[in-house]
Amino acid sequence: MLMIEIKNLTKEYRGESDTVQVLSGLDFEVPAGEIVSVEGASGEGKSTLLNILGTIDSVTSGKILIGQENIVTMSDRDKEKFRANTLGFIFQHHYLLPDFTVLENATMPLLIQRKSILQARNEAEEMLEKVGLSHRFDHYPSQISGGEMARAGVARALVGGKTLILADEPTGNLDRKNSDKLADLLWNLQDDLKFTLLIVTHDQDLAARVPDRYRLMQGKLNKIS
Repeated sequence: MLMIEIKNLTKEYRGESDTVQVLSGLDFEVPAGEIVSVEGASGEGKSTLLNILGTIDSVTSGKILIGQENIVTMSDRDKEKFRANTLGFIFQHHYLLPDFTVLENATMPLLIQRKSILQARNEAEEMLEKVGLSHRFDHYPSQISGGEMARAGVARALVGGKTLILADEPTGNLDRKNSDKLADLLWNLQDDLKFTLLIVTHDQDLAARVPDRYRLMQGKLNKIS
């Protein structure tokens, strides 16, 4: 079964005097439960591709199925529900809300799924335990380390049974030791929970661990042998 199926995807940005084509007839397939990386130079469109898959950006033309759902033809309301129930996002800068505790940050996606406060809290606590943060429930982001913030971001992305995790430079703000720890954590969680993981990264040490690697260049994805 495919988690992601992209056919002839094109993305253009049209200005007053010219048109910039970022993605050009791109084809891409990712089987469910796999780990895949997308690499490439800055400006090649990696973040654009991730935003499109995350239903945050639109396409100019093409077909995209995620878990058999056609995200190109979805209404904005359906996209909101799809993001809440299917997609998890891991960011380089984590984007934890500073005025909320680690536990509250991890609970919010579950409340968006309309789970009860008690159920959301229990599920968030369980996920935070999985990432090694059971001792940080009541701490605020300013009170934990960079590595811990990264793990809190992972927990927030995974709660609620998300089946596709989109990771944008997940180790970009970490030193080598914490980058390796985060990679170990992601691989262990993926093996346990069986989600599909798509990583956009410049980190060659991280990319070298990925079984299926692709390079985005001139608007197309090519497999790295």
